[in-house]
Amino acid sequence: MNPTPSPSPLDVIVHAAPAADWQVWAAFAPLIAAVIAAAIAFAALWQRRRADNRAEWWRRAQWALDASISDQPTRAELGQQAINILGKSKLATPEDGVLLKIGTEDPLEAADRARQAEAGGTIVVADRVDAVLTRVDAAEATSDNEGDTSDDTGR
Repeated sequence: MNPTPSPSPLDVIVHAAPAADWQVWAAFAPLIAAVIAAAIAFAALWQRRRADNRAEWWRRAQWALDASISDQPTRAELGQQAINILGKSKLATPEDGVLLKIGTEDPLEAADRARQAEAGGTIVVADRVDAVLTRVDAAEATSDNEGDTSDDTGR
């Protein structure tokens, strides 16, 4: 028996051209897509976390406002202290702090402070002056003129 002859080895020479630029970029496309997707997911999670924190901040601010106008002195003081802390939070905007203060202060004192701030150029407080003045004007219109016995006809 003759063994089967084995083929003789062949030399294979491959002539390859250098890769085109688009081929190099195409090789990195999945990595680039993954980085973009991760960035979008991170931004969405950050935004959601911030919104959840703001919602919780606002829930606490509502509690503090309700507590600060309580008839119980201890609760009212605790509410005012909570408002002071919430106003300094990173989650509170400057406008939020002003609104919290105006919501718990005496309307006449708040209007006076707002007028002083408006003269200094603070626009946010100036916008709230109208709301406070409207409450003050409404309170004056419903008052009994404190002992004035004349009627509106001037008699």
